[in-house]
Amino acid sequence: MDERPVERETVVVDSGSRGGGGGGAIAAILVILVIVVLAFLYFGGYFGRADKGDVNVNVGLPNVNVSLPQVNLPPVHVENPAPAQPQQQQQQPSTNQSGK
Repeated sequence: MDERPVERETVVVDSGSRGGGGGGAIAAILVILVIVVLAFLYFGGYFGRADKGDVNVNVGLPNVNVSLPQVNLPPVHVENPAPAQPQQQQQQPSTNQSGK
């Protein structure tokens, strides 16, 4: 068999900086437009913002009447006598319990 060398070439195409993709610019413009529309709606009062200051909230308190049962307690009288004055006790010499 006859084997011939196969030549291969790699071709690199460089377009340079002339024409980049415009996807980033389009995305930035869309984000700015969305922010402008949301700011218009927010500051225009379309989101139900209550900035008038004349909000009147009257909340009536519930009528809570609790009837307590009548309890008859017997009279209680507590007598605490004054503490007795301690008497001075004479100390006796201690005895040896071992008996020595």
